[in-house]
Amino acid sequence: MQVPTSPAAAVSAKPDPSSGLVNGYSTVDMAGWSHGFVGFSVQIVEKADNIGGPTMATVATTHSSDGVHWADGTVITQQISVDDLDVIGLYEGPSGLLAVGESGACATGWVEALWTSPDGISWQKVDTKKAFGQQEIDNVSGGSSGFVATASDGSAVWTSRDGQSWQPVDLGGALFVGSRIDGGTAFSGGYALAGSTEDTGVRSCSTRVVDPSATPTPAPPMRSPAVWWSADGKTWTKSRLPGATSASSVSMRICRVNDLMLVAFESYSDGGDTSGQPVWTSNSGRTWTSSDQPLNPYQLLTDGQHGLLVSDPEQVGVFHAPASNVSISLVTVAGALVALDQEPNRPPFDSKEQWAVGPTGILWTDGSELWIGLPS
Repeated sequence: MQVPTSPAAAVSAKPDPSSGLVNGYSTVDMAGWSHGFVGFSVQIVEKADNIGGPTMATVATTHSSDGVHWADGTVITQQISVDDLDVIGLYEGPSGLLAVGESGACATGWVEALWTSPDGISWQKVDTKKAFGQQEIDNVSGGSSGFVATASDGSAVWTSRDGQSWQPVDLGGALFVGSRIDGGTAFSGGYALAGSTEDTGVRSCSTRVVDPSATPTPAPPMRSPAVWWSADGKTWTKSRLPGATSASSVSMRICRVNDLMLVAFESYSDGGDTSGQPVWTSNSGRTWTSSDQPLNPYQLLTDGQHGLLVSDPEQVGVFHAPASNVSISLVTVAGALVALDQEPNRPPFDSKEQWAVGPTGILWTDGSELWIGLPS
């Protein structure tokens, strides 16, 4: 897919859903990478004598170089701790792909499984217990320099070149004192982390428990958002975020728009009406620029080469407008949004819809139908 320099029309083709797509599975998750697309169909298999304990899931993979012609890949049998599993991410690193499986719901999700592949066809499980011990992982991401995993409590970080062997990041140095790491990623320029640092230099998750009988009532410690960069995952530098806001509660999110650009998001609150969500972009991981573009991290798609923002401008609460109102914008390496015009022939709206971007176009599926939008 060539990156347009001006708005481009997208025409829709409807691939044959029977060509290698798996039927009878509860979810279908699609993702794109530099050589095509990969699909993951999850089926939960719970044994009668295993109620209340670990559950087995079967993950059937499919692959396509163009989004139209599909073939079956590896079928993975995976033990999971609860009765759900979704494939939430696909990242292309130096030696192949890393897929991320998540369990849980809403704000309680955690990384349940990881799989690696050299080609998107054959897949191998990652021994997460060997890699992370008993730590619960809630963020895994990556790019051409490697992969990053962060613990749910913000106290541990790992990097990897191949997705199978993971090395812990030393967070004991002065650069990380009082810090909580919320997430990380990797791109062509190395590794990047995002989190916050307690201004008092004392580690905590958000606010400190104070004595309510004290007079005057002690104010909770303030936290400042922070980002760190490393070329190799070993030596780190800390960067400044222009216009960043310190608050009693701060959380950060960082992701790769494409392999040349990162975007970081701050969510903060002082417990009252003061709250916000500033955004910054960077092409180096070291120098950051404030952005006024609505780069919602939950709506960003990437295959490592292209970044797309798929959003519903008329979304109200949890209800979505019809698919005709979905807006698709290309994210340039400068962080600007270029709207892609869409012709009337497009897929119907469905609450279970999935989107993916790859080298030939943009995929849409609701689990039963599969459409591809092709650039003009």
